[in-house]
Amino acid sequence: MLSEEHLYKLMTMGAPHRFVIGDDPSKVHDTDENRIAKSVKTLANLIKKVVDTEDKLFSLNAKRKASEHIHTTHTGGRLATAIAKQLPQLEEYFPDHAYNRYIELLRKQVRKRPELEAIKPHLKLVRGAQAIEVWSQLDALVNELREDGRSSKFKAELDARRRQCEKNQQSAVAYIDAIFKYRASKNVVIRIDLANGSETSDRRGITMSVDAEQARRELDKFLRYVREHYPLTGYLGTFEYGLMTGYHFHLLIFIDGHQAFRASALAKRFGEYWKNVITEGRGRYFNCNAAWYQEKGIGMVWHDDYFKRHLLLSVVLPYLTKMDFWLKFEGTKKTFFKGLMPEEVMRPGRPRRTRARSSWWLRQRVRNGDVCDQKSDDQQENFERLLGLVRQGSDGNSSASRSLFCIASTFD
Repeated sequence: MLSEEHLYKLMTMGAPHRFVIGDDPSKVHDTDENRIAKSVKTLANLIKKVVDTEDKLFSLNAKRKASEHIHTTHTGGRLATAIAKQLPQLEEYFPDHAYNRYIELLRKQVRKRPELEAIKPHLKLVRGAQAIEVWSQLDALVNELREDGRSSKFKAELDARRRQCEKNQQSAVAYIDAIFKYRASKNVVIRIDLANGSETSDRRGITMSVDAEQARRELDKFLRYVREHYPLTGYLGTFEYGLMTGYHFHLLIFIDGHQAFRASALAKRFGEYWKNVITEGRGRYFNCNAAWYQEKGIGMVWHDDYFKRHLLLSVVLPYLTKMDFWLKFEGTKKTFFKGLMPEEVMRPGRPRRTRARSSWWLRQRVRNGDVCDQKSDDQQENFERLLGLVRQGSDGNSSASRSLFCIASTFD
């Protein structure tokens, strides 16, 4: 079952984002959709707080007849705003989605009380008989919210969502490890976002011109093109939808590093083919390899570059595998997908030599004398094996080993 430690890690992990991709493949637009997507985490944690506490959130005050008004605590005021404003916005921008289980709890209670959908965020403006009715409905909502949120059924549903996210992450880690072990010892790792069509100030109605089935067909054509024209070693990704971002895919593509290099140029080539050929000018793409975080686990990655592979698995990968915990698109059977698992192949020649290789970016950080805080017990446990490998490959320079360890720990 779901432990408090597991739940804490899930509820504190990064929130989803929904940037609109424009004409410039190296830039994205921050819109209301992104703000609302990021509010999912805040809203879910608010409802969890309501469920876990016993505080009286709403009370009825009346100094004289017909002057009744509702008094709220800070948490009660936030809950009222969530019901009146945040929940309707979430349903508008992300239709056909299953939200975080805490948010689904609130949706269930609001559906049972449709009159609450019309309440004002500032409850002090509600007076008299209407205040009595609204207070009664809100008080009942909080009581049932707590009862349902503490039930074994709800905890089982929450645990099922957690297990699915962890299953995605574990299968993706095993898949990437197999790519480096059986297909290529070094890979060009490309992180690219492909949109079938997105809304911008000068492009309206684009997202409504494509359905989910067509979006998947276009992705299949794109992957077929990459497979036939490049030394593809693997791919994985996730399928998402938003009112302004439309149908879009977040992809990790692995190309054999012995036959290709310059990840940013490859990503641009893929994106232009997607935009001009696959979608015939309708689509857009975002080249993550050309952005500022190009060294966070993507680009050229060797099998023994443990730092870069750690960043790939702990920083880049979770967005593709774990965001369903917050928002899960239900317009398709599967949102997370990957290629076929590589099979073990007996290769001729001597066994592959493994040594701790530090990426150029990390070596530069050490050379510049960067420092970080003391590592925590959790970080030391997570990096115990990694630190040993670094010491083996650092020519006895323990100071450099400690610096590399601290730098990698900051991304854990």
